[in-house]
Amino acid sequence: MSREARKKHPNIVPCLVQPHEKACQQAGFRYAALVFARRGSLILFAAEYARRFGVGRLDAAGEIAHSTQYPTLDSASYAFLAATAGQEA
Repeated sequence: MSREARKKHPNIVPCLVQPHEKACQQAGFRYAALVFARRGSLILFAAEYARRFGVGRLDAAGEIAHSTQYPTLDSASYAFLAATAGQEA
């Protein structure tokens, strides 16, 4: 991949984790989400049932809370990288 192409995409590589499922609740529905990146309590996940990607926080029970979903991995990745520890996703 060229240097220019790399600059066009968010770099989540330093935050990648072994993919694992966590429970997530969105709009009254509970589903399994695949977590694949993490920074502290902030996570980046795939919501397969909705074919969307999300950014959220892990709560005290280890479930995904305060999540926001995005239509593409790029848009979710930018939101994930832009969020700081004190901000909601």
